[in-house]
Amino acid sequence: MLQRLKLSVSRLFHTEHSRMMLLFGVEGFLFQFVSSIGAANGLGTNLYATNLGATDSQIGMIQLVANLTAVALLLPVGLLSDRMKNARIVPCALMLFLGVMYCFFGTVPEMGAHRMTFFFIFLALTAGVLSAYGSIWQAFFGDMTPLEHRNRVYAFRSRFAYLVAMLAPVLCGTAMTAAPDTDSKLIVLRIFFYLCGALNLCNAFVIFRMRGGHRTPEMLARVPRFSPAALGHVLSDLVHNRRFMAYFGCVMFFYMGWHLDWSMWYIGQVQYVGMSEADLSIYTALVNLSQLLAIGFFVRMNEKKGVQFTFIFPILSLVLCPVLMLTSLAAPEGARVGVFLVLATFICLPQCACNLCLVQMLLDAIPEGNRSLIVSLHCMFVTLSNALMPFLGVQLYNLLGADLGALVAFNLVVLLTRGAALGIYVFRAWKFRRAGAV
Repeated sequence: MLQRLKLSVSRLFHTEHSRMMLLFGVEGFLFQFVSSIGAANGLGTNLYATNLGATDSQIGMIQLVANLTAVALLLPVGLLSDRMKNARIVPCALMLFLGVMYCFFGTVPEMGAHRMTFFFIFLALTAGVLSAYGSIWQAFFGDMTPLEHRNRVYAFRSRFAYLVAMLAPVLCGTAMTAAPDTDSKLIVLRIFFYLCGALNLCNAFVIFRMRGGHRTPEMLARVPRFSPAALGHVLSDLVHNRRFMAYFGCVMFFYMGWHLDWSMWYIGQVQYVGMSEADLSIYTALVNLSQLLAIGFFVRMNEKKGVQFTFIFPILSLVLCPVLMLTSLAAPEGARVGVFLVLATFICLPQCACNLCLVQMLLDAIPEGNRSLIVSLHCMFVTLSNALMPFLGVQLYNLLGADLGALVAFNLVVLLTRGAALGIYVFRAWKFRRAGAV
C-alpha cells in the first residue's frame, strides 16, 4: 500500500507541468482556507465582528478598511515584485507576514474596551494584506505558468480551492453553533484564526518550492526604475491602448455592480432571512459543492467558446442573486432559510467561472512590459471598488430606511446595475465572436 502511494506521488512529479499543477493546487487549498475564514468577506471575519459587538455600519466598514489597506499596498508591492530576481519572493514574504499577523488578530478579544479598534487595525494587517496577495498573485501566476497551460492549471487550483471552501465554513459554523454563548463563540473563532496563521506559514513553504519565475539581469534591466514620470508613461501607454481601455471600462462597471451588495448580502442573510452560523456554513458548503462539480464544464466551455462567452454565465448568476434574496423574503418566515439554501445552490453555481475568466481576460488585455505594475494598478481600482461599494451599499440601505422595504429597494437597484453589466458583456461576446477571437 505504501509503495503504491509513493508511486502515485512520483507520477504527480513526473513532469514539471504536473509538479506545478500540484503545488498550485496545494497553494490554492491553503489560501482558500484562510480566505474562507479570515478574508474581509470571509465567514469568520463577519461573525468575529458581530460577536465583538459591531454595528451595521461597522460591518460595512470591514470591506472599506481591508481593501483601502490593499489599495495602499498594491503599487509598492507590485513595483517591488517587478524588481525581484524571482517572481515568488514577494508572495512568499507576504505569506510569512500573514502567518504572524493572524496570530495577533486572534488575540483581539483580549483588548477589552478597545477591542473594536484593534479589530480594525489587525483586520487591515490580515484581510487587507491577504487581498493584496490575491491581486499580486495574478501576475505571479502569469510569470510561473506558460500561456497554453493557464486554463488547466487555474482550473486544477480552483478544484482544490472549492473543496476547502466547502469544508472550512462547515467546520467553523458547526463549532460556533455548538458554542453556548458569545465568549465561547469568540474562543472558537480565535482558534480558527490561529490556524489561519499556521497555514499561511505552510503556504510560504509551498510557494518557495515552486520552480521557475527567474528573471535574468537583462530582464531586470528592461524594468524601468520607478518615478512619477515613469508611472505617468505607463499610464499614458495604457490610456492609449484601446484594447486595454475597452476591457478596463467594462470590467470596472461589472465590479462596481458586483461589490455593491457584499456587506448587505450578509446583513440580509442574518437579519432578514434569519440564518444562523450553521445555516451560513451550510449555504457556503452547498454553493461551493455545486461550483466544484460544475467548474470542469466551464473549463471546457472556455476552451471551445472562449472566456468572453463563458463570462456571460457568472454575470447572469449575479443578476439573479438579488432575485434570490427577494424570493426568499417573499416566502413564509419559517421557510425562508430553506428557500434561500435551495435556490442559492443552483443560482450561484456559474460563479465558479468568474475568476477563471477574469484572470485570463486581464492577462490577455495587458501588455507584456511592467506586468506586475500594470496588474497592481488594475487591482488598485478593483480593490478600491471593493472598499467603497459595500460601504456605500450599507449607507444606501440606511438612507432608504434600514428596514425590510429598504432591503427590497436596495436589491432592485443591484438588479438593474448588474442587468446593465450583463448587456455589456453579451455585446462584447458577440463582437469577439464576430471577429473570430476565441
